Amino acid sequence: MLLVVALVVLGGAGGAAWYVLANSATEPLWSVPTNAAWSLSEQEVDGTWFTDKSVIQTLSDGVKAYDRDTGKRLWATPLPGAGNQACLAPSVSDGGIGVVAYGASGAAGSHGKCDHVAAYDLNSGKELWHQGFKVKDEFNSGTKLAVARTGETLVITTDREQVALKAADGTRAWDVKKVVPSDCDTGTYTGGKNLVRTTSCVKGDAFTGKPWTEVSLVAPATGKAEWTKRFGEDEADIAISTSPLVISGDAKGVFALDEKTGERRGKFQGMADKYHVLPEEDGSPMQQVAGVGNILLMGTAKQGSTKGEAKTLVAYDLDSGKELWNAPASNTLEYIPLRGTGSKRLLAYVTDGANKPKLVEFNPKDGAMTTVVEYPEEVHTHMGGSERPFWHNGVLYVSSVGASVNGDSYALVALPTAAS
Repeated sequence: MLLVVALVVLGGAGGAAWYVLANSATEPLWSVPTNAAWSLSEQEVDGTWFTDKSVIQTLSDGVKAYDRDTGKRLWATPLPGAGNQACLAPSVSDGGIGVVAYGASGAAGSHGKCDHVAAYDLNSGKELWHQGFKVKDEFNSGTKLAVARTGETLVITTDREQVALKAADGTRAWDVKKVVPSDCDTGTYTGGKNLVRTTSCVKGDAFTGKPWTEVSLVAPATGKAEWTKRFGEDEADIAISTSPLVISGDAKGVFALDEKTGERRGKFQGMADKYHVLPEEDGSPMQQVAGVGNILLMGTAKQGSTKGEAKTLVAYDLDSGKELWNAPASNTLEYIPLRGTGSKRLLAYVTDGANKPKLVEFNPKDGAMTTVVEYPEEVHTHMGGSERPFWHNGVLYVSSVGASVNGDSYALVALPTAAS
């Protein structure tokens, strides 16, 4: 069991307990428990942001900030209106602003609408603005709205409309219909470090004309393409990563492009045939993809496994497209490669059923895996299996939206990244 050294209960509405935990170098630095019951209405949300003093977490019911050193809650701001839940939140916070998409909760534990977006000042927790958007979503799947965020611009796409807004005040940034050729649709946007648009085009009649696809690196402030490259029909459907820039298409599989020029790099040989490639389709890059130097890491599952969903981590050379190695596969393993570590180390957060979660490092040449830090099994079992790790200034913050089904549950844990 984890050793609790200090407990503080914050009074007032929305108060929550927080713990500072210490025992050895592998114990959490601190954790935030949650008493929320597990529900089918819980939706995984990426949004975890950082300021100089705080880590800010997007939960189903709102946005909460905690002191990075102690875990003490600094502020909590609910979503606008009553009975709403968050459905997605891009992990980009340029200008100290976080953006959350949300909508009315569904009945009987089902997912509800996802048809509003709100922005928050991450230093104070103040809501800056919120807007509703046209969403058809006849079956209330909550999956018909996407938010692509790069810098201080966000492109919101629904099954009814598409707009580019300024994160600071929600005003129109540029007209999405005026920045693409007349023969192309308005496109699919993916955010992150870069804003990338993939577009389907056809010259002439939709049935007899000549179709193709395009990839553009878009200037967030203006919507204008810094470069555009043309590809065959269904060859460039969506970006699974915007830095490094990796494109997935039904016709030709997965390939990399140079971020600065758009020139082709490697085509990942056999990736689409051997592994599941599942783009987020919510405007954000795939959470389980990271680029380190000239290597692309992807946490995925093997295609056609006879022993259930055999999950692994695979490494590809970005220039040659050659598969370098893959990690041991199991239906209980979950590999999440870490981004933004500031080093060339190949690091991943790994869980394995009820076993202890680990921070591991891979040898870039042969994939040999070394455990850097092993954490208590409670870190995984108390997070409901929905962990999302974020690396910031040498600390690994693990966030969870849904509560654990076994009683004790953590919403957020800060973990050391070195063992003594």
